[in-house]
Amino acid sequence: MEGLAASIREKGLAGTQVSDIVRHARASRRTFYNHFEDKEACFVELMTTLADAFLAEVDRAIDREAPIETQIEQAIDTYLGLVTGDPALMSTFASPALGERTVLAQREGFERYAELIVSVVKGDSARDPRVRPISIERAYMLVSGLHQTLVRALVRGEDLGPASYEFKAVITAALSGSSA
Repeated sequence: MEGLAASIREKGLAGTQVSDIVRHARASRRTFYNHFEDKEACFVELMTTLADAFLAEVDRAIDREAPIETQIEQAIDTYLGLVTGDPALMSTFASPALGERTVLAQREGFERYAELIVSVVKGDSARDPRVRPISIERAYMLVSGLHQTLVRALVRGEDLGPASYEFKAVITAALSGSSA
């Protein structure tokens, strides 16, 4: 997977071949095919591994005792910090070269982030009457919308500051029951 990530940084996903992956990984094609069916299977595994690591990092960054606004800031700042740490790799998640398995894996990742939001908000709504419980559907909309907005900014090479501000405003509004 590290070989794939290195090749994506060098050539992009569409330009990456299995030969590039094994060259970067210093492995043989045989070793590659012992672990992965094809390049897309390797990419799905890379994406899932990154998503799991990012989700765990975001979860650790959230102080569950802090006000919900602080938790939102912590989660978004941590997530954006992780994404901006490797923009060449992250922008690949919007590549037209993504296959069906990758899109399905992305949806599963969105679902896990949505479940985290529901879990965090459930605890907060018990402590703070201003915080409304959130449905998994609404949380999924927030996560997938955040992802698409982030990809848009990355592909355009835009500063993520304005997007970060808007992410926080929309999520805060969605959790507080206001109509933003």
